[in-house]
Amino acid sequence: MPLQRIAPSDFIFSNEIVTNNCWKNPDGTFLDTDNVGSTSTDTFTGNTMTVTNYIKNPTSLLFSVTTVGPGSGLGAIQNIVTGCKNTPITWGGGAQTSFTVISIARGSYKSALLPGSLRIGDYTDDSKMRPPQILNCGRAYNIVEGEKIGSNGFTYGYGKGSPVGLFLPDVGLILGVSLSGPFTLRTQDATPTIQVFIRARNNEYNYSMNPSFISGSTGDLWFKQFDYHPQTYITSIGLYNDDGVLMATAKLPKPFKKTFETELLTSVTLNF
Repeated sequence: MPLQRIAPSDFIFSNEIVTNNCWKNPDGTFLDTDNVGSTSTDTFTGNTMTVTNYIKNPTSLLFSVTTVGPGSGLGAIQNIVTGCKNTPITWGGGAQTSFTVISIARGSYKSALLPGSLRIGDYTDDSKMRPPQILNCGRAYNIVEGEKIGSNGFTYGYGKGSPVGLFLPDVGLILGVSLSGPFTLRTQDATPTIQVFIRARNNEYNYSMNPSFISGSTGDLWFKQFDYHPQTYITSIGLYNDDGVLMATAKLPKPFKKTFETELLTSVTLNF
């Protein structure tokens, strides 16, 4: 049977947002918690945070920590954030000339970090309180003291008081005062998705082009009852472009028996 053109109305386009933990074990598996460090006594040590509670012998860097200032990396950070090495970075109403930079390892996220997921000790970003600033590096949220709920609760994305830094989710940077405590952070990855609805109507795909369906010597159907009551089994679906080139295939969970009395309606999801 010739290829059937899919109607434009049978395509649904979406952009699914998938979130996950930033932190991974040395073998590449995700930690069983969103936190690096379990108590407020865990602090930054050198260029890494103490993570012995969850990773015994880390072999890869989850993030790095450094301090920048005039003549020691400040211009480079200003160039990333503002687009000019001489344009100051500001928060809390003032220009900042010396501060801590936490850089999330590029292997820990794909597209961006998830606004509203940040916690370092008692601090979080304010993404659920106000829209971001748009800087040269993308979105920028203030880092503020988080709202506490009860004795152990913590509300991510909400806070109080004056900003103590900036959260830059699109470039994986956290700027601000030196912070310590449990470090929580998640990723935000957009996955373009196309859903295609495929239909085999009752009068379609009931005859097979497989040579075993037809006698090679006479050209007749092997089984005479197939003249009026044919049946086939659909096992896979192929998607072709306008040039007839196969672009994708999909397997059905089980073969579908196709006759003049049945129709197949299914969908194929393509993730990019």
